[in-house]
Amino acid sequence: MHNFFSELKRRNVVKVGAAYVILAWLIAQVAELALDSFEAPSWVIKTILLLLALGLPVALLFAWVFELTPEGIKREKDIEHDESDAVHSGRKLSYVIVAAAVLAVGFFFWTERDDREESPAQISETVEDRSVAILPFVNMSPDPAQEYFSDGITEEIINAVVKIPGLSVPARTSVFAFRDHRGDVREIGASLNVAHVLEGSVRSQGDQVRITAQLIKVKDGFHLWSETFDRKLENIFAVQEEIAAAIAEALVGELGNAIETVPNQTRNMAAYDTYLKGRAALRSRESEAVTLLEQVTVADPDFAPAWAALAIAYQSVLEDYQKGIDTARKALALDADNVDALNAMGAALRQQRRWLEAEKYFDRALAIDPNSAELLEDYAEFLSLVGRTEEALVITSRGMEIDSRLVPLVFAHMDALAANGYHDAARRLAQELIDLDIPVDRIFLETYMLPILLNPALKPGPISAAVPSSYSDGTPALVIDMNKAVARVIDGSQDTETIEALKSFYPMMDIQPGKATGLEASYYDALPARSALVLLKELDFVIEHDIWWAKQIDRFPHEFNWTPFFAELRAHPRFGEYLEAAQIIAYWDATEWPDWCERGSDGRIRCR
Repeated sequence: MHNFFSELKRRNVVKVGAAYVILAWLIAQVAELALDSFEAPSWVIKTILLLLALGLPVALLFAWVFELTPEGIKREKDIEHDESDAVHSGRKLSYVIVAAAVLAVGFFFWTERDDREESPAQISETVEDRSVAILPFVNMSPDPAQEYFSDGITEEIINAVVKIPGLSVPARTSVFAFRDHRGDVREIGASLNVAHVLEGSVRSQGDQVRITAQLIKVKDGFHLWSETFDRKLENIFAVQEEIAAAIAEALVGELGNAIETVPNQTRNMAAYDTYLKGRAALRSRESEAVTLLEQVTVADPDFAPAWAALAIAYQSVLEDYQKGIDTARKALALDADNVDALNAMGAALRQQRRWLEAEKYFDRALAIDPNSAELLEDYAEFLSLVGRTEEALVITSRGMEIDSRLVPLVFAHMDALAANGYHDAARRLAQELIDLDIPVDRIFLETYMLPILLNPALKPGPISAAVPSSYSDGTPALVIDMNKAVARVIDGSQDTETIEALKSFYPMMDIQPGKATGLEASYYDALPARSALVLLKELDFVIEHDIWWAKQIDRFPHEFNWTPFFAELRAHPRFGEYLEAAQIIAYWDATEWPDWCERGSDGRIRCR
C-alpha cells in the first residue's frame, strides 16, 4: 500500500486531480453565468456538469498511464526511471494549481459582490414582482352608510401590509381612485404598476363581520389565495393580521415574529367603530371628525391611533396648533413610533414657526416610514417654508412616485418645481390635475397658484383660455369677489378700482377674517389677492402685511416666497424684517444659509 501511494505521488496523479477539480469548478461557474445571460435551458448546464464529473476519473487515469517529459507525453511503461522528469513536471503542476486557485478565489468574491450589489434593473424586477395593490373593499352591508367601515378596514389592511419588508404597496389615494371599478383586475393592476391585486368585500351587521379577500396575479388573473372570514367584531384585528400574513407568505415568504403588522389594538369595539367614522370624517376635513375622535379617546384613553388622528384633526380642521401639539404628545406617550403622531407634531410645530423642533419630528417619522405620501408632503412644505427648495423638489418627486393623486402633495410639487425654475412642468401638472377626476376648482388653480404657474419672463395669462365662473358650494362671497378681481389682473387689468379692491381684501382677511361676510375666510383665501398685488408691484403694501402675518403664531406663513415670481419682493428692503418675524433667520443661523440670501457687514439681510 505504501508503494502504491508513493507511486501516485511520483506520477503526480494527486496534483493532476487537484488541478482538474479547481479548473472544472471555474469552468462550471463561468458556464452558468454565460448560459444565464443567454437564457439557455437548464439541461445545458446539467450536461456540462455531468461531462466535467465524468472527466475526473479520465484525467486521473491519464496521469497514471502517461507522463509529461521534455520530449512530450509518453506512456509510463516506456520511460526509464532515470529519464523521468517527474519532479520538473510536478513543479509545473503546482504552478497550475496555484494559478487556478487564485482565479477561483477571485471569481468567488466577484460573484459574491455582484449578488450583493444588484443592478437597478435586477432590483426593479424584484420589487415589481413583489408588489400588491389593496383595492377598496366593497361594502356588502344592508346599510349603504356602512361604507365608512369597509373603507376603514381597507385602510387598516393597507397599513398592515405596508409593514411587510420587501413589499411595494401603492398609497391609499391611488387605489381609492378605483373604488367602484367595473374593469378587469388585470387592467387595474397594470394601471397601478403592480404584479398583484387584493380585492374583497366587507359585510358588517351588529357584532358580526364577514370579510372576503382574494389575492390575484395581474399577469394571468389567477388567484393565489382567497379566504372568507366570519368573525365577531372583537376579532377584526386578527383578521387583518391573517390577511397580511397570507399576502406575505404568497409574495415574500413567512413573516417573522418580530414584525407586528397591526399594533395598538383596542378591546373597545364600539370605540373602534367610532374611530373609523372619525377617520372618514377627517379625510373630508369635516368638523364632526373632532367630536368623533374625542369620543374615542374618552372611551379608550390607551388607544394611540385615536390620539394621533385627533391631533391631526385639531390642526387641520380647527387650526388649533397648540392643541394639536398637546394631543400628539399624548399619542407619543402611548406609542413613541406612531408615524401619524410624529407627523402631526412636526406639522403643528411648523405652523408655530418652531422650525428646529419640527424638523426633529419629521426626521424621526421618515426614519420609520419613508414611503408615507402624507408625511412626504408635510415635510416638503416644511422645506419650502424655510427656503430649502432643491431638497423640497427631491422629496415631492419621491412622493409623486408613491401617490400622484394626493392633491396637497401635487400642490407642494408644483411649488417645488416653480421654485427651482421648472415653470412649464408646473403648468403641465396643473393642467393634469384639472383633467383628473379630482374635485379641484379651476379658479382655485388659476388664482391661488398664480405665483407658481406664472413665469415673470412670460406674458401673464391664465393656464387655460378662459377663467371659469363656477365655485364650490359654500364658497364665501368675499372670496368669489376677490377671485374675480384677481382674474381681471391676470387678464391684464391695472385699473385703480381693481387695485383698491384687492388691497381691501388682503388686510380685511388678516385683521378680521370673515367678518365682512359672516363666513370664515382663511389665510389661504387671501393668497390670490396677495399674488395679484405683487404682480401689480404694490410691494410696500404687501410686505407690510406679510410682516403682520409672520408675527401671528396661529397663522400660516408664506410658503411661496422662493419662486421667481417673488424675486422683486425678496429684494425689498424690508424682506429681511419679514424673515426675522417668521423665525427663518434663527433657523438658518442654526443650520445653513441658502446661497441667495446673506447678512451683510452692516447687519442687513439681502436676498435675490
